[in-house]
Amino acid sequence: MKILSFDTSGAALNVGLLDSQTGLFFAHDHNDDQPRTHSTKILPAIDALLKTAGWHYDDLDRIAVTAGPGSFTGLRIGATVAKILASQTSAVLVPLSTLLVIACSASIRSAVVKVPMINARNHNVFAAAFDSKNQAVVEEKHWLFTDLLQTLPENSCFIFEEASADEFKDEIKTAGFQFVERPASVLIDPEVLAKLSIKSAGADPALFVPNYLRKTAAEMNWLQKHPEAKDGDYAKYVSEV
Repeated sequence: MKILSFDTSGAALNVGLLDSQTGLFFAHDHNDDQPRTHSTKILPAIDALLKTAGWHYDDLDRIAVTAGPGSFTGLRIGATVAKILASQTSAVLVPLSTLLVIACSASIRSAVVKVPMINARNHNVFAAAFDSKNQAVVEEKHWLFTDLLQTLPENSCFIFEEASADEFKDEIKTAGFQFVERPASVLIDPEVLAKLSIKSAGADPALFVPNYLRKTAAEMNWLQKHPEAKDGDYAKYVSEV
């Protein structure tokens, strides 16, 4: 199975190609990257990897993409590219939780509960907790950080992007938890993302939307102006905007 995997949810662009039968893996080179330039770099990065591997787009069996949470703009970029490529090829689109992939990409001793976390501002975070078998023990959601701390098991270890969560470190230590900081370029391993997609369910490219875990500011403003709208009327919001 030939798999293209990519993540645009954070500061770094992570792209990879995996041949699941041979184990051959090609990864995007971060040396020339600039933060938050995913919209201009992702397609050239994919083209370069395909050329290196000697593959064509039509050779792809799966397209694995982080579905959120994460940067609103970053997630839209990834979702758009994944939807277009899947609709133009026979590849299956496989969206996966950003938090799950962060947890699976981190090498931490098995006795620890892994808590991948993304700063959502205003002392809020996107977070979940996973056991040694990568099963969720605390649900993935948009948390007030103090509420999250009260929910976690004692043996929890936070995992987050380097320098992204400085405001939380003292509270983590006071609560008796551990934390691990990882550079954006390795926070999500595209090889791990690809391997997770092998046994994961695919999605209809026409219906797939990122899992933001909260509404954008623009959508919340729109809902205030349209009190008759039901929660989930995302299509109406997009159409009007």
